[in-house]
Amino acid sequence: MVNKVLRLGGCGAFVLFITYLARPGSSLFSWHPFLMTLAYTGFMTEAMYTFSKSGLASGQPHSTKVTTHWALLATVATVHGLGWAAIYFTKEANNKPHLTSWHGCLGCLASILLWVQLSGGIFAKYPKLIANVLPLRTLRSWHSLSGFFVYTVGVIALILSLGSPWYKSVASDGSVYAALGLHMVLVVGVLKGHVAKYLASK
Repeated sequence: MVNKVLRLGGCGAFVLFITYLARPGSSLFSWHPFLMTLAYTGFMTEAMYTFSKSGLASGQPHSTKVTTHWALLATVATVHGLGWAAIYFTKEANNKPHLTSWHGCLGCLASILLWVQLSGGIFAKYPKLIANVLPLRTLRSWHSLSGFFVYTVGVIALILSLGSPWYKSVASDGSVYAALGLHMVLVVGVLKGHVAKYLASK
């Protein structure tokens, strides 16, 4: 997994960089890149690393890690919802069509998957609700793997946004490669955690 200090530093730097570029509050649209970056690169990344040795709740009881994970994802849901609203109402106000780019389409898919995943997380937190249908171990494995998939789709959508006209007009090409490298390291780190957990269970 990715070292905590390096992960927080890298993610924090990227969120601050996007904040500087977007200048949230300068327009309705400006909230979209800021909030979506905060949701995925910020809070969701930490939610994905919660149960790792480098997570924010490392060394704490499992119940504390579950609560931390839940709180982070509740924050993701709120911040993401506001980011989605910002771009939706921006498009509506300017009479522009929705879902006209790969970024928009994949972002929409990531949003749908996120809410499905969050809903499924209720059963992972309260497994007794479906204990007769799905064993706890299987439920948690599915929730973990589907969470990784949702996170990866969201990260890809975010990376695609770096090719948007807005981003190209405010940032250099070099920043795209830096962002790509950062998010690749984050995704691979989560994947390695899943592989290690799977091998340990064998």
